[in-house]
Amino acid sequence: MSTLQAFAAADRLAPVPETREEATAEVWLRHYAAQAMAAHAEFRSALPTIDSPPASRPELGYLVTIAVASTVAAVALSTPPATAASLIWDLTPEAGALNGEYVDWLADLLDHLGINPADIDHHFEAADFNSVSRPAVGVAATSRPTASWHAWATS
Repeated sequence: MSTLQAFAAADRLAPVPETREEATAEVWLRHYAAQAMAAHAEFRSALPTIDSPPASRPELGYLVTIAVASTVAAVALSTPPATAASLIWDLTPEAGALNGEYVDWLADLLDHLGINPADIDHHFEAADFNSVSRPAVGVAATSRPTASWHAWATS
């Protein structure tokens, strides 16, 4: 999956609101959670190219920045202020999250919001979630083992 495909899927499933009236907390939450998942997915997909020249692969620092900022926005929109700071700590790779907790949290949140994480991140299996899968028209659903997601983080 290319960078454009993951972000295109996120934008298709959870677009930016078009008007102030549509800009509810839930709409922004869906958007930022989907955008964070897309950035995490693209980072994961780009890792095998880490030894390639930077011009030939996605900018990893940019993907991480989008992923962390969008995850923090999703936390802020979904968590009471009294517990948001500790949850951000738990979900931030520079702080407490060392084993992909942020991806698990995002997957659970997206599923709860009615977005199947597998429609954004091909590392997931659509059948593992309660939400209905809505792959893009003309795109076949993928069948990949979910156990491989954390392999890079724990080895």
